[in-house]
Amino acid sequence: MKAIHRTTIATYVASQSHLRGALRGAKTLRQMAKEVGTTKSTVRRWLRRNHWHLWMEHWASVEDIWEAARQDREQRPDRRAKELTEVQARKELLAGLDGSLAELTSDGPARWHDLRP
Repeated sequence: MKAIHRTTIATYVASQSHLRGALRGAKTLRQMAKEVGTTKSTVRRWLRRNHWHLWMEHWASVEDIWEAARQDREQRPDRRAKELTEVQARKELLAGLDGSLAELTSDGPARWHDLRP
């Protein structure tokens, strides 16, 4: 049964039957389900699984779009690497500043005293 619906919906989308007349937008899930002969939830499920780009373009809710954007941001390897590099650079900078501050406070006055003419 699954393969039949999957094939039917794939054929339906490939023939651009999911679009209204004159290709001016997509039909509702309910209309598509009636034409294909299945339920609205089956149409939704197969569109989301097999035709994600079409789902996001025509039927996605705000939550779907927000979640996809969040996942995309998290999955970008260059972004994650950049974040790790920035964290490491920040740690090294703080360690260097701490070392400089410790050096200045521990023997700072004596050292500065020796530098006067």
